[in-house]
Amino acid sequence: MKELFGIPMDTLAAVLAILLVCIAGSLGILALRNRVLLKLGVRNLRRRRARTVLIVVGLMLGTTIIATALATGDTMSHSIRATATRQLGETDEIVAARGAADDISGELGAATGTGYFPQTTLARVERALAGKNLTDGVMGAIVENVAVQAPAQRQTEPNVTLFAPDPAHMGGFAPIRSVGGGTVTLDHLGPGETYLNKKAADALHVRAGDPLLVYVGARPVRMRIRDVVRFDGSTTADAALLLPLAEGQHLFGKPGLIKGIAISNRGSGESGIGLSDQVVRTLKPVVTPLGLETSTSKADAIELADKAGNAFMSMFTTFGTFSIAAGILLIFLIFVMLAGERRGELGIARAVGTRRGHLVQMFTFEGAAYDLIAAAVGALLGAAIAYAMVLGIASAFGAADEDSGFQVQYAVTARSLFVAFAIGGLLTLLVVAFSAWRVSVMTISTAIRNLPEPRLPHRRRKLVMALVWIVLGALLTLSGASAAAATPLMLGVSLILIGLVPILQVIGVSERLAYTSCGLAIAVAMLLPWSAWESVFGQTSMDFSTWVVAGLMTVIGAVWVMVYNADVILGAIGLALSRFGSLVPVVKMAITYPLRARFRTGATLAMFTLVVFTLVTGTASSGSFQKAFGNVDEFGGGFQVRAGTSATAPITNMHAALGHARGIDPADFTAVGSQSVLSVKARQLGTGRPAESYVARGLDQSFLRHTTFGLGAIARGYRSANQVWNALATHPGLAVVDATVAPRRDNFNFAVLPDFQLSGFTFEDGVFDPIPITMRDPQTGRHMRMTVIGILKDTAPLEMAGISSSEATYQNAFPGRFEPTIHYFALAPGVDPAQTATKLESAFLANGMQAESIQKVVDDAVAASRTLNRIIQGFMGLGLIVGVAALGVISARAVVERRQQIGVLRAIGFRRGMVQAVFLIESSFIALTSIVVGTFLGLVLAENIIRDSAKQPSWDNLTLVVPWTTFAVIFLIVYLVALAATFVPAVRASRIRPAEALRYQ
Repeated sequence: MKELFGIPMDTLAAVLAILLVCIAGSLGILALRNRVLLKLGVRNLRRRRARTVLIVVGLMLGTTIIATALATGDTMSHSIRATATRQLGETDEIVAARGAADDISGELGAATGTGYFPQTTLARVERALAGKNLTDGVMGAIVENVAVQAPAQRQTEPNVTLFAPDPAHMGGFAPIRSVGGGTVTLDHLGPGETYLNKKAADALHVRAGDPLLVYVGARPVRMRIRDVVRFDGSTTADAALLLPLAEGQHLFGKPGLIKGIAISNRGSGESGIGLSDQVVRTLKPVVTPLGLETSTSKADAIELADKAGNAFMSMFTTFGTFSIAAGILLIFLIFVMLAGERRGELGIARAVGTRRGHLVQMFTFEGAAYDLIAAAVGALLGAAIAYAMVLGIASAFGAADEDSGFQVQYAVTARSLFVAFAIGGLLTLLVVAFSAWRVSVMTISTAIRNLPEPRLPHRRRKLVMALVWIVLGALLTLSGASAAAATPLMLGVSLILIGLVPILQVIGVSERLAYTSCGLAIAVAMLLPWSAWESVFGQTSMDFSTWVVAGLMTVIGAVWVMVYNADVILGAIGLALSRFGSLVPVVKMAITYPLRARFRTGATLAMFTLVVFTLVTGTASSGSFQKAFGNVDEFGGGFQVRAGTSATAPITNMHAALGHARGIDPADFTAVGSQSVLSVKARQLGTGRPAESYVARGLDQSFLRHTTFGLGAIARGYRSANQVWNALATHPGLAVVDATVAPRRDNFNFAVLPDFQLSGFTFEDGVFDPIPITMRDPQTGRHMRMTVIGILKDTAPLEMAGISSSEATYQNAFPGRFEPTIHYFALAPGVDPAQTATKLESAFLANGMQAESIQKVVDDAVAASRTLNRIIQGFMGLGLIVGVAALGVISARAVVERRQQIGVLRAIGFRRGMVQAVFLIESSFIALTSIVVGTFLGLVLAENIIRDSAKQPSWDNLTLVVPWTTFAVIFLIVYLVALAATFVPAVRASRIRPAEALRYQ
């Protein structure tokens, strides 16, 4: 992973290192000059070890979340890099026919017609590179997909990569290693012998010496396994079969021809990709006149890996924003409470001559000590949590063993751990320094006597702050309205309302009414349906930052309302419990303390509510989209089974093939639709953008007549998806594209998008003017012009990605380049899709067919999505630790602060159990109020998200799904843990002897 929110990781690490050195140096100089203050600051770490542990737990959460996000990004980046290494080995570039490197060879179908070229080209490439000191290996090869059968074991593998390189030119590339030990070469193979890699051998349950049937085209060829090997560089991380080039040329009838030239740059692993650009420039004059091109295969794979890593990191960092915010609030709360606990001590220190700056230094030293421990532990804990998350992500991707095509492999770099440590540490230290400055403001006389600070009228200061908030809010509101951006707009409105609070107080409005009215206005404004905002400000664009702002502001407003009306809430609770006589005094005492400590109560409510709000909104909204995505009819487009065949053995007329296929009853099928795919260069006309590689997808007449794939946007002049599909069938030159290329007003997506993009409209509108595009076949140079008249729904499968048009349109424009390798089957009522898929694979084994039921595809996709959602829920749930830690800190502080009060209560007849109940009821109030309010606010926002999305044709079947059972289990556990965190201080409070407490000073 190379970037964090667009900033290069190396640059960020260097800047953070400089900041840490400067800050550490400054603190070191201050410590040397004021050693007494340093000792006073750090002595409390040893004096109250239990408190120290609790504080460190609270401080380390932000670092833990950042470290977890970075480690997850490192893992995904490393996993894709590792897959690329297994596929390419030491190959850095590939010379092939123009566009061949982009040809589709996915799990469903493949592009046909990829050009071969003379083997003599290899010598010309070698001469061009000779003496340049750029490469250490150049090798010609044939790479094709074939079907393989093990007759003795009665096992088949319909998609195996046949890799046939020139044995004489394999120097500089990865060696072929036998699983039994030692190195083997292709020269060791006799006639009819082959090497099989371990993944293929495991799939077929074969070993050295076993016979095989290799289907080349539709023709079976008998071979024998010479050995089972491991080899990186066969262009696949999946099943592979290795042969010498001469044997491959013989099998495919391509004497003297090759399909690609692999080039290994100087160096090994990823070290050679730095020379790729020079290699491409050197070869361009040689290969371009021959209709070939040099692709930087490994560099492109590494770039994709970094993009995927950044996407995962951004996703988890975004979802962790609320927990980080709650953690910052906890840090501030902790140091304010520490100052409150030592207020008398600090007042005496000021009285004997200690300046405010000295108090700031003392608290900063103490905070820096906590911070250093918390940041180090948090970074390591984040790496450990990321490891647990990786196990879940691996399950979601279905990677089961080391030889699978894509396996999620845990990885974390020292750089990421340092960045997490530095960001978490600096952020915590900044909050600590501010807290230290804030608590140093005190009146000496009241501090010594431990009396509340007198409330001084700061009329002018209030007005200045109000003006600042209002002006800043107005600027943000105007900026958001003019740029049609929801985030600054909503933030600006919230700041204006915040700025009104001091103005209302200055003009005589009571504190309760000022905060309650403005807090309620903020919460209601943030939770209004998006349509209400758009009715005033017009259509605005939203992204995840809008959710973050709306969440933070909503919680601030709700907490104001709760804190300034807590007496009403607690009074109602007391009234409800008044029938239980023994509880009345307990409840009244439990009510009194939260009302006195308004800041602490509000901060704790804010932390707990914020995390609950995030968890509820994320869980409910993602679960709703997940359910809508799992619609089999929409996902299958009216078909129940889909299948792909090898590019070397396409089935041009599937309907006729079913009629004479063994074991197949044609009556089981009501419709058969076929697709052809080809990589093209495409661009939108009139935009000035360059052409980008994308997929051209040819749909035959049967597919177009029977498909029910829905459209998320339709061109003007067309009324329905059915009309658009009929137009493609009857009018050449019309096309439908997938939703990933459409521009959007709102961006709630972390996925890596294709380079080919459309513009001039927004997908959410559901309607657009027909879009002219031009397409070029890189291998033949032929051009064609198309008009896009429809865009698929977001719920369409990835296997429908591309520029889809009628097969006849593409065959006329690019003759000889389109043959069907993808087939969709609609089944008669009562026919089992899973069994039919198995029969199809058996009947068309020679064609390398891989078939699957749409139901299984949907089930697998939903299961993977559910697993990933649960991982995200767990990640967001880390923030609940903040609430639990806050309750623990408050309870521990309350025992010290209220020691004399507890003694009085015991003296007038309160039993131990009643004292414990006072503390537990206080914690229950905070925890349960946060859970109820956070859940309510989260569901309202989730409903707004779902309602707004359901207006789009892509999600017209979307409804809010609330997992009440999941919420009940999570919040019950959290509540019990919160009580457990309070129970220990409560027990300690109940054991205080009245005589000791009343003597306590």
